Order: sequence, then C-alpha cells, then structure tokens
Amino acid sequence: MGHGMKKTVYISIFMFVLQTSCFARDFIVEFLDENYQETQSAFSYSPIIYHSIQVRTQLGPKLLILKGDDYNYRQWLREYIAENKSFVAKVQEDENELFISSSAFEIDVTNIHPLNLSKYKQVEKNSKNRLSRLELKNYQSTIPNKSKIKKKTGQNTAVKPEKEKVLKQKNDNLKKKKALEQENQMQAFKQQQAEDGLKLQKALDEQKKIQQALIASIAEQQAMDERQRRAELEERWLELKARLLENDRLRGMELKTRNQEIEKRWLELKTRYGF
Repeated sequence: MGHGMKKTVYISIFMFVLQTSCFARDFIVEFLDENYQETQSAFSYSPIIYHSIQVRTQLGPKLLILKGDDYNYRQWLREYIAENKSFVAKVQEDENELFISSSAFEIDVTNIHPLNLSKYKQVEKNSKNRLSRLELKNYQSTIPNKSKIKKKTGQNTAVKPEKEKVLKQKNDNLKKKKALEQENQMQAFKQQQAEDGLKLQKALDEQKKIQQALIASIAEQQAMDERQRRAELEERWLELKARLLENDRLRGMELKTRNQEIEKRWLELKTRYGF
C-alpha cells in the first residue's frame, strides 16, 4: 500500500471517529410558555438572566432551562418565539437519555435553532416520496430480464404486485421499529417518574416519622414536668399543713373549726397553683 493510500485511510478513520464522538440528536419541540427574568449583577453592568421555556415534545411536556452567556442570542430567541412556535433543540449524544427521562433539562441557548414546522413536514414528506421512488428504482434494477426467465405453466409472472408487497413490508417494518422505540422511550420515562415518586414518598415518610417522634418526645417531657409540678405542690402542701398544725392559734380552736380553716387554706392553695 502506497504512502498516499495510507494517508487517505488514516484521514477516513479520523473523520469517522470525530463524527461518532461529536454526534448530536435533534429534537423538534413546540413552544408553550416562557419564563424570563433579568437583574443587574452587583458592581457590574452584566445582566444575571434566568430563562426557561416550556415546550411540547414527542416525549411529553418538558422545561428547557437555557444557559450560556450569549445575550444577543437570547434576545433574538425571545423575538423568534414571539412569532413562531416550533424550533429544534440539539442534544449531545451523551445527554440523550437524560433529555428523554428528565422533565427539566439544561441546554445551552445556542443549541436552540429556528424551524418552520409546516415546511419541515412538507420537505420530510417529499423526501420520503423520493426515497420510496429511489428504493423502487433500485429494486427494479435487481429484477432479471423477463426474456431470460423461463415461463412455467400456471406460474404467476406479475412482478408489480410482488414489488409493492416488498415495499409495503419494508414500510411496515420501519413503522413497527419506530413505534417500538417510542414505546421503549415512554416506558423508560414512566419508570423514571415512578422511581422519583417512590423516592419522594420515602422522604415524606421519613419526615413524618421524625415529626411523630418529636411530638411524642414533647408530650413525654410535658407529662414529666406535670408530675414534677404536682409532686412539688404536694410537698408544699404537706409543709404548710405541718406549720398550720403547729400554729398556736389553730391549736386553740375547736377540732371542727380547725379542720375548716385547714380546708379553706388548702382550697386557696389549689386555686393559686392549679392543682
């Protein structure tokens, strides 16, 4: 192999690796709503911007959180979506699964590109028609000359229905493959939502347990405080009762009068301390 041939092979391999490593997938989205907030940063004239767009995709509704410092591009984008409702979001290959499974996705503002959806659909339809005609032409080129085919008695020589059958089968297989991919994407999205819901429910249950334990601890502490208060009050009453019994004035009273006096003071004590 000559030096020029080796160089050509190396360049081809390098370009193939470069293309596969930098592959990005395009998602067509339809604009629903915009959230735009801009403030001036301290000690600077540079704006601080929060910019998000709610969109509708084949994977369901999503929130695109726009990042990047291209202020002019942001202004242009705002003017564009004010008149047009469709655009293309370019997502890097290593973030495709994250975009599919996420409800909110951060994307650089310069990866949003304008799109005329009606014209795109018309071009896509024309391309599919041209592709079908090209496939039919290629298929026809592979059919042998009828003059070289030996005719047999009772054999069907209608080629056109056979070609249509093959093309229909190819189209059906492509539709089934596309439907299966969309179903797998939706299942992955639903599974991610279910896992997120379980995580959220688990966090709520843990928080509820902590709150219940805290309430039980507070109630137990209040009960202990109440028992201690009653014990202290009972001790005060016993001391007061002992002093009352030692009081000369009470001892000089009759037993009935003395008991009434003690009962009166006991009621005053209970009223004062809430016993």
